[in-house]
Amino acid sequence: MAYPADFRDAHRRHWNDAELLFKSNRWPNADQMYGLSAECGLKALMRRSQMPVGRFGAPKSSKHKKHVNELWPEFFAFVRGRIGGRYLHLIPVGNPFTNWSIGDRYAHSHHFRKSAVEPHRKAARCVCSMIDTAKKDGVL
Repeated sequence: MAYPADFRDAHRRHWNDAELLFKSNRWPNADQMYGLSAECGLKALMRRSQMPVGRFGAPKSSKHKKHVNELWPEFFAFVRGRIGGRYLHLIPVGNPFTNWSIGDRYAHSHHFRKSAVEPHRKAARCVCSMIDTAKKDGVL
């Protein structure tokens, strides 16, 4: 059974799990959760900015059915000039997830180091700040 998409809740849940994993030195899974957290946060604001959604609230356009490493630049292009555009200054302009891949969930643990995960953590934290600000503003 598929449940309706709740990007804001998924964003926060993945962030919380990532932090637990990070603090336990579980770099590979923390890294995946930071990426998913950021992705869901971006999609939450995109959805509020009139992103077309299909069945169960998932993105309708193939341009938006992407993971964070590909979605990050699309987010900037999509929300600019829309309600979400006012929050762009809260996240890095360059894509901090270019070296992140959903496929890394299959990779051996020895490929992951804290130093490689920290930039993803920092970027995901910026997305948290963006979502929190949008929530305070009544946008989310």
